[in-house]
Amino acid sequence: MADDDDKSAGRGAALARKALERLLARAENAAAKGPAQTDRAGRSVTLPLSEKSFPEYLRLQRHADKAVCNASLQLAELDGAISVEWDHRAGERAHVQRILLRDGAGLARHLGIEPRWDVVALAKRQFEPHVAAHPVLAHVLEAWRKGNLLRGTRPGEVASWLDSIQVMQYCASRRGDDIAIRRLSASLFRDSKRIEAIWPALDALVQGDATMVQSEMEELFSELGLVKFPPTLLVAGNVAVSYGDETVRASRPYVGFAPSVIRSAHVDPGSGQRLLTVENLTTFHEMAVQRPDDAIVIYTGGMPSPSWKRAYVVFLKALAPTAALHHWGDIDLGGFRIASHIAKCCEQEGRSLRLHGMRANAVLPGTVTRRELVPSARREILRICERWGWGDEAGALGALAVEQEAMDPCWPE
Repeated sequence: MADDDDKSAGRGAALARKALERLLARAENAAAKGPAQTDRAGRSVTLPLSEKSFPEYLRLQRHADKAVCNASLQLAELDGAISVEWDHRAGERAHVQRILLRDGAGLARHLGIEPRWDVVALAKRQFEPHVAAHPVLAHVLEAWRKGNLLRGTRPGEVASWLDSIQVMQYCASRRGDDIAIRRLSASLFRDSKRIEAIWPALDALVQGDATMVQSEMEELFSELGLVKFPPTLLVAGNVAVSYGDETVRASRPYVGFAPSVIRSAHVDPGSGQRLLTVENLTTFHEMAVQRPDDAIVIYTGGMPSPSWKRAYVVFLKALAPTAALHHWGDIDLGGFRIASHIAKCCEQEGRSLRLHGMRANAVLPGTVTRRELVPSARREILRICERWGWGDEAGALGALAVEQEAMDPCWPE
């Protein structure tokens, strides 16, 4: 008999707590709009114990279970956290019609739960020193106020964002260098894989916008100079490179260099009339074999790292002012983001970059494998094209992405 009483007490108390927690959740949502006790329209926060809102209460089979549940709700009422409305047709305090919030903070204390508004307020204080430099943190707080996840972080999970800022600050201090990602992660956080775990938040901070399409992880790390191993810059062309303490010619079909060691370059007269960068390795090999004497081809290795971009500028400085600069990559967001980084290198040297092979309407339907281009990615591609004056590519953009490897190799006219 005692066991049955214990079970009833347990069931009844657990159900009352569930109802109170649901009321607190409603209060947290209301607090995102106004005072914790009301929503934006000033309506009180309530929870009807009805078939629609809380059917578990109506399905209690045992009188003892219901009595314990009712008693537990009355304790919260005595604590000043809620008010209980009774259905008087069922008898004296026999059936609860609904519970009403009286004190959101009091309800949270009664339950021993830190309410979301306190969690977000603490996060706001922790973010305060960084919001000016990283306005995206304001959007993080707004999402958390509503109880939403942002870039995989729940309300109050500030560590992912603060650690990401620490990574960005370190990378900025080593701009142009390649940084061993797991060594840095172990040094900063005593966890060699911490940076890889927080990359969605890191990406939002780097992009400056948490709503933009998330980068690929490897693209993000390359952009910051974070590498698992030092990159190799592959070059095909009639060019001599000052490499460390010696001069190395880029013999056919191509030569690989550590970009951080490249000091300068000398292009043979008449051979540096055009420079083509290529996103994907398969296409680079094909273009290197087919290379005309007046062309230089460089493999980007996906998203170019800071050391790659520094080496690329070395080649730009070696070219004649009239040399044509082209880039060929995937017709997708990643491909246009890569092109944008290279275009910025050119702009800093007073030059302009043109795209090659990235007009979607020039690819015959059915000849390559395509995939859907989500609307948000399409919008960002159009923004990039507008930024760099790539009007033809913007006008040709459709609803499908095209991988570079699926297209036949060809040279810019």
